[in-house]
Amino acid sequence: MQTYSTFIQSNYRLLSFGFLLALFSGFGQTFLISLYVPEIAQSFLFSNTQISSMYASATLASAFTLPWIGRYIDIWPLHRFTIAVIIGMFLALITLSLALNPIVVLIGFWGLRLTGQALMGHTAVTTMARAYALDRGKAISLANIGHPVGEAIFPLMIAMMISSYGWRLPLRLSALSLIIIVIPLVFIFLKNAAPAILHPSRNISEENRPNGQLVHRPWRLIISRNFWLLLPGIIFLGAINTAIFFFQIQFGESRGWSVSWVAGSIASFAVASALGMLVSGPLVDRLTARRLFPFFLFPYLIGLFFLSLFRQPAIYPVALLFMGFSNGLGSTIINAIYAEIFGTASIGSVRSIFATVGVFATAVGPIAFGILLDKSFSFGLILQLSAAISLLVMIWSLQVLRIRQ
Repeated sequence: MQTYSTFIQSNYRLLSFGFLLALFSGFGQTFLISLYVPEIAQSFLFSNTQISSMYASATLASAFTLPWIGRYIDIWPLHRFTIAVIIGMFLALITLSLALNPIVVLIGFWGLRLTGQALMGHTAVTTMARAYALDRGKAISLANIGHPVGEAIFPLMIAMMISSYGWRLPLRLSALSLIIIVIPLVFIFLKNAAPAILHPSRNISEENRPNGQLVHRPWRLIISRNFWLLLPGIIFLGAINTAIFFFQIQFGESRGWSVSWVAGSIASFAVASALGMLVSGPLVDRLTARRLFPFFLFPYLIGLFFLSLFRQPAIYPVALLFMGFSNGLGSTIINAIYAEIFGTASIGSVRSIFATVGVFATAVGPIAFGILLDKSFSFGLILQLSAAISLLVMIWSLQVLRIRQ
């Protein structure tokens, strides 16, 4: 195992590739899409339940599409798969920006959730997990730093553009950035990459080849007992994070906080998430993800209690610090545990199935919050229920300690 500095110096191109995709996956993440939601809802006269149901439907559609598309990262050359994902996100952004009726809004949401929330991060992490063994934790954590960097720089920028120019122009400018920035950098960062990375399907060893059946029949994974032991801990963060960020503007208004304060506070989540990633990388390499997995939600539990009990504006960034730290820990630990338990031969297919169920959870989260809010449940009570669920998930996840690597 290498130190961070040595590891970065030796692998900066491929790490930059992972970072780039994680960064721009933000265009399809809820923390950014939620900034468009009030404007879109106002344009089409959607209620909380209607807009959250539409978003959930698009997210569910992307979840069921993901295993059949995500598995091609085990088959196609990496260049080809990556460019296809980026072009897909470009088309989704343009489609949403041109929406004149709810059906087109739904299609735009679906495209953004599939390419941004799912496939961009899927490509980054799968590549890191496959390319590195001894330093897998550090590779995943460094690539995933792109997520909190995006959370730090994109929301305030997009919020300012929406307030000045409406919601359609920022979508088009985001699409343009993919063509003039991201695609050229992909070719630069993958230049001179090892053939084993660029053409993964050529490098499945004979002893690992039986796992390759997951490429063609990815849903076989759900019959595994290990799948069900890991599942609650993996889907909880996505479900609650998505719900909170989806309704963050309404939540802020209920507490008397300004939109700029809510959007700017996401930076604390981003900073803490980055810290969690950097801390968890070496820990995973030293202790294994399996041993860390049951405990990464503990800071999140603290953050939920803070958010549910206190109404002062300063509590929002403080709570997001705890929640972001858990998010950073989880992003490394969860992605490393796939390789530890299921191997790397078909890791693209394995990640696709878990990501599908995770995306399903991100659809359920906002619609559950929307229904409860429309039934006059307070944000505080909803967050307390979420905290109770997180405690149950941690207790269930202790069983993972008995899984043999």
